[in-house]
Amino acid sequence: MANVSLVTHRKDRGFSLVEMLIVVAIVAMLAAVALPNIGQYIRNYKIKGAAQEVAGELQSARSKAIMSNTNAGVSFVVADADSYRFIQEDLGGGAEYGTLKELPMGVRFVVAGAADSGISLRFNRLGGFCNPEGGGACAAPVATPCPTGEDAARCSREGGSAYVAPDAAVPGGMVITVLEEGTSLQRTVRIAPGGRVLPQP
Repeated sequence: MANVSLVTHRKDRGFSLVEMLIVVAIVAMLAAVALPNIGQYIRNYKIKGAAQEVAGELQSARSKAIMSNTNAGVSFVVADADSYRFIQEDLGGGAEYGTLKELPMGVRFVVAGAADSGISLRFNRLGGFCNPEGGGACAAPVATPCPTGEDAARCSREGGSAYVAPDAAVPGGMVITVLEEGTSLQRTVRIAPGGRVLPQP
Protein backbone atom coordinates (compact mmCIF):
# COMPACT_ATOMS: atom_id res chain seq x y z
CA MET A 1 0.00 0.00 0.00
CA ALA A 2 1.46 3.30 -1.06
CA ASN A 3 2.01 6.09 1.41
CA VAL A 4 -0.32 8.88 0.59
CA SER A 5 0.78 12.19 1.94
CA LEU A 6 -2.03 14.37 2.93
CA VAL A 7 -1.31 17.90 1.90
CA THR A 8 -3.72 20.49 2.99
CA HIS A 9 -4.04 23.33 0.57
CA ARG A 10 -4.78 26.75 2.11
CA LYS A 11 -6.02 29.66 0.17
CA ASP A 12 -3.79 32.75 0.34
CA ARG A 13 -5.54 35.33 2.42
CA GLY A 14 -4.99 39.11 2.65
CA PHE A 15 -6.14 41.53 5.27
CA SER A 16 -9.81 42.12 5.65
CA LEU A 17 -11.30 45.58 5.25
CA VAL A 18 -12.02 45.76 8.99
CA GLU A 19 -8.40 44.97 9.87
CA MET A 20 -7.15 47.65 7.46
CA LEU A 21 -9.51 50.25 8.92
CA ILE A 22 -8.34 49.45 12.46
CA VAL A 23 -4.68 49.91 11.45
CA VAL A 24 -5.45 53.20 9.67
CA ALA A 25 -7.34 54.46 12.74
CA ILE A 26 -4.41 53.61 15.04
CA VAL A 27 -1.93 55.39 12.74
CA ALA A 28 -4.22 58.45 12.56
CA MET A 29 -4.46 58.63 16.37
CA LEU A 30 -0.68 58.38 16.77
CA ALA A 31 -0.17 61.12 14.16
CA ALA A 32 -2.73 63.38 15.87
CA VAL A 33 -0.81 63.06 19.13
CA ALA A 34 2.70 63.36 17.65
CA LEU A 35 2.38 66.15 15.05
CA PRO A 36 1.77 69.08 17.44
CA ASN A 37 4.77 67.99 19.50
CA ILE A 38 6.94 67.74 16.39
CA GLY A 39 5.84 71.23 15.29
CA GLN A 40 6.69 72.66 18.72
CA TYR A 41 10.10 70.96 18.62
CA ILE A 42 10.87 72.48 15.21
CA ARG A 43 9.90 75.99 16.41
CA ASN A 44 12.02 75.60 19.56
CA TYR A 45 14.94 74.29 17.50
CA LYS A 46 14.79 77.31 15.18
CA ILE A 47 14.86 79.95 17.93
CA LYS A 48 17.41 78.02 19.99
CA GLY A 49 19.66 77.71 16.93
CA ALA A 50 19.41 81.46 16.29
CA ALA A 51 20.45 82.25 19.89
CA GLN A 52 23.37 79.80 19.60
CA GLU A 53 24.56 81.52 16.39
CA VAL A 54 24.48 84.95 18.05
CA ALA A 55 26.36 83.55 21.07
CA GLY A 56 28.95 82.07 18.70
CA GLU A 57 29.57 85.44 17.04
CA LEU A 58 29.84 87.12 20.45
CA GLN A 59 32.40 84.51 21.47
CA SER A 60 34.30 85.07 18.20
CA ALA A 61 34.48 88.82 18.89
CA ARG A 62 35.71 88.17 22.44
CA SER A 63 38.35 85.68 21.26
CA LYS A 64 39.54 88.09 18.56
CA ALA A 65 39.95 90.87 21.15
CA ILE A 66 42.02 88.58 23.39
CA MET A 67 44.18 87.14 20.59
CA SER A 68 44.91 90.48 18.91
CA ASN A 69 45.59 92.23 22.26
CA THR A 70 43.81 95.24 20.82
CA ASN A 71 43.65 98.63 22.55
CA ALA A 72 40.18 99.72 21.47
CA GLY A 73 38.77 96.21 21.60
CA VAL A 74 36.48 94.37 19.22
CA SER A 75 32.82 95.39 19.01
CA PHE A 76 29.88 93.05 18.51
CA VAL A 77 27.28 95.05 16.58
CA VAL A 78 23.60 94.37 15.87
CA ALA A 79 23.32 96.09 12.49
CA ASP A 80 19.54 95.84 12.17
CA ALA A 81 16.61 93.67 13.28
CA ASP A 82 18.08 90.49 11.79
CA SER A 83 21.77 91.17 10.99
CA TYR A 84 24.89 91.21 13.17
CA ARG A 85 28.70 91.13 12.97
CA PHE A 86 31.89 92.04 14.81
CA ILE A 87 34.12 95.03 14.01
CA GLN A 88 37.76 95.55 14.99
CA GLU A 89 38.28 99.31 14.77
CA ASP A 90 41.81 100.20 15.88
CA LEU A 91 43.78 98.69 13.00
CA GLY A 92 46.25 100.81 11.05
CA GLY A 93 44.46 100.27 7.74
CA GLY A 94 40.99 101.04 9.13
CA ALA A 95 38.29 98.89 10.63
CA GLU A 96 38.11 95.16 9.95
CA TYR A 97 34.55 93.99 9.43
CA GLY A 98 33.54 90.44 10.21
CA THR A 99 31.09 88.67 7.91
CA LEU A 100 27.59 90.14 8.11
CA LYS A 101 25.43 87.32 9.46
CA GLU A 102 21.65 87.06 9.42
CA LEU A 103 19.17 85.39 11.73
CA PRO A 104 16.98 82.62 10.26
CA MET A 105 13.84 83.70 8.40
CA GLY A 106 11.12 84.76 10.84
CA VAL A 107 13.53 85.42 13.73
CA ARG A 108 14.50 88.94 14.81
CA PHE A 109 16.24 90.81 17.60
CA VAL A 110 14.02 92.38 20.27
CA VAL A 111 14.35 96.13 20.73
CA ALA A 112 15.32 96.89 24.34
CA GLY A 113 13.58 99.73 26.12
CA ALA A 114 16.04 100.03 29.00
CA ALA A 115 18.35 102.98 29.55
CA ASP A 116 21.93 102.61 28.29
CA SER A 117 20.78 100.20 25.59
CA GLY A 118 22.48 100.36 22.20
CA ILE A 119 23.49 98.47 19.10
CA SER A 120 26.79 97.10 20.38
CA LEU A 121 29.14 96.06 23.15
CA ARG A 122 32.93 96.13 23.08
CA PHE A 123 35.24 93.33 24.25
CA ASN A 124 38.69 94.23 25.56
CA ARG A 125 42.06 92.45 25.51
CA LEU A 126 41.32 90.70 28.83
CA GLY A 127 38.05 89.19 27.61
CA GLY A 128 35.86 91.59 29.57
CA PHE A 129 33.50 94.03 27.91
CA CYS A 130 32.13 97.52 28.20
CA ASN A 131 28.94 99.16 27.00
CA PRO A 132 29.58 102.05 24.57
CA GLU A 133 26.24 103.55 25.58
CA GLY A 134 27.23 103.54 29.25
CA GLY A 135 29.75 106.37 28.93
CA GLY A 136 33.21 106.49 30.48
CA ALA A 137 36.31 105.18 28.71
CA CYS A 138 34.14 102.98 26.50
CA ALA A 139 32.09 105.82 25.06
CA ALA A 140 33.95 105.96 21.73
CA PRO A 141 31.40 105.53 18.93
CA VAL A 142 31.30 102.25 17.05
CA ALA A 143 32.12 102.25 13.33
CA THR A 144 29.20 102.22 10.91
CA PRO A 145 27.81 98.65 11.11
CA CYS A 146 27.01 98.49 7.40
CA PRO A 147 29.27 100.62 5.19
CA THR A 148 28.24 101.43 1.64
CA GLY A 149 27.92 98.56 -0.78
CA GLU A 150 26.21 95.20 -0.65
CA ASP A 151 26.12 95.08 3.16
CA ALA A 152 24.29 98.42 3.36
CA ALA A 153 21.46 97.04 1.22
CA ARG A 154 21.14 94.03 3.55
CA CYS A 155 21.02 96.18 6.72
CA SER A 156 17.66 97.74 6.01
CA ARG A 157 15.31 96.40 8.68
CA GLU A 158 15.07 98.78 11.65
CA GLY A 159 18.75 99.68 11.73
CA GLY A 160 20.05 101.75 14.63
CA SER A 161 17.59 100.45 17.21
CA ALA A 162 18.81 99.53 20.70
CA TYR A 163 19.04 95.72 20.77
CA VAL A 164 21.85 95.23 23.32
CA ALA A 165 20.62 96.05 26.84
CA PRO A 166 21.91 96.00 30.41
CA ASP A 167 20.81 92.79 32.11
CA ALA A 168 18.24 93.52 34.82
CA ALA A 169 18.79 90.06 36.35
CA VAL A 170 22.61 90.29 36.56
CA PRO A 171 24.05 93.70 37.54
CA GLY A 172 26.93 94.60 35.26
CA GLY A 173 25.88 92.11 32.59
CA MET A 174 24.29 92.62 29.19
CA VAL A 175 21.55 90.73 27.38
CA ILE A 176 20.47 90.24 23.77
CA THR A 177 17.03 88.73 23.05
CA VAL A 178 15.85 87.03 19.86
CA LEU A 179 12.19 86.48 18.97
CA GLU A 180 10.51 83.95 16.67
CA GLU A 181 7.85 86.19 15.10
CA GLY A 182 5.33 83.48 14.20
CA THR A 183 5.09 82.00 17.69
CA SER A 184 6.43 84.81 19.94
CA LEU A 185 8.98 82.40 21.45
CA GLN A 186 12.01 84.23 22.87
CA ARG A 187 15.57 83.20 23.78
CA THR A 188 18.23 85.30 25.45
CA VAL A 189 22.00 85.48 25.22
CA ARG A 190 23.56 86.87 28.39
CA ILE A 191 27.02 88.36 28.68
CA ALA A 192 28.28 88.03 32.25
CA PRO A 193 30.17 90.94 33.86
CA GLY A 194 33.49 89.19 33.15
CA GLY A 195 32.65 88.78 29.45
CA ARG A 196 31.54 85.15 29.47
CA VAL A 197 28.85 84.46 26.86
CA LEU A 198 25.88 82.47 28.20
CA PRO A 199 23.15 81.44 25.73
CA GLN A 200 19.85 80.39 27.30
CA PRO A 201 19.84 76.57 27.57
